[in-house]
Amino acid sequence: MMLQEFVGRYKGKKVDFDGMYGAQCVDLVRQYFQDVWGLRKNEQPEGVNGAEDFYFKHESRPIQKRLCDCVMYKPGMIPPTGAVAVFRSWQDNRFGHIGIVIAANENVIDLFEQDGFAQDGAKITKWRYDRLAGWLLKKEQ
Repeated sequence: MMLQEFVGRYKGKKVDFDGMYGAQCVDLVRQYFQDVWGLRKNEQPEGVNGAEDFYFKHESRPIQKRLCDCVMYKPGMIPPTGAVAVFRSWQDNRFGHIGIVIAANENVIDLFEQDGFAQDGAKITKWRYDRLAGWLLKKEQ
């Protein structure tokens, strides 16, 4: 499945990949890992306490390290379409956030994501770079 087909299939729907805690941002990304990256449930990166763990704990996660390259964001960099963007926690969200890059320019990232607090389903939103930690890219196997 390609990225645009994935967006078309899940836009407006609540994705609860693991059946726990409702439709979280990580659930949508795990569904993306399965449908687009081709990773079955038993091949997924290790579990997380919060979305930002995908970035900040990358080096201590052997399955994730084998499957993904982790890119540290530096000002001026633009994440590629299809990358999994990881955002740092902030005062209102101690878990951070994660989503799939649909498009990006020097000002904003168009992110396919879902909000675990709002539980309102997958959607495309615009994110600024101020909380972006980095992104994951699938390694070519």
